[in-house]
Amino acid sequence: MILYHFCCERDMRGIRNKGIIKGKIAVQARINNHGKPGKFQSYAMAGWQWLTLDGEKEHQSWNTHVLLDYDRAQYRWTVEIPERDETQIYDKARLEALYPWVNILFDGWDGNENWRVYRGPIPKKYLKKLEKWNNTTHEWEEVPYGR
Repeated sequence: MILYHFCCERDMRGIRNKGIIKGKIAVQARINNHGKPGKFQSYAMAGWQWLTLDGEKEHQSWNTHVLLDYDRAQYRWTVEIPERDETQIYDKARLEALYPWVNILFDGWDGNENWRVYRGPIPKKYLKKLEKWNNTTHEWEEVPYGR
């Protein structure tokens, strides 16, 4: 299965060296309070890598500059998940079955039907192509990527 992962330059360098490994999802869980049920609390759970079926830069509604002053979709990785690992790919419905509160990560964002998360690290060998967005030509340009 072919998917895409967008990132900024800083993250691209780490991915190039180690694969896609630092993703998180926000979940809500009842935190145990000395053996008694506690309040629901939100926290970030590591080990979930964000991907999309849609490789078009302009369709990445999450790439806002509201809180950040840099382009989080400056680079695009083409990721090929082998059939044997496709069970690690979750869409919104499947992820919500595990963590019902996770819908807030999707709801209200255009194109979220294309979003996927991969459970676990995505090794470098699954990264097939790296491209950088050219702001002048408005096209992707392939970046040499040695595995």
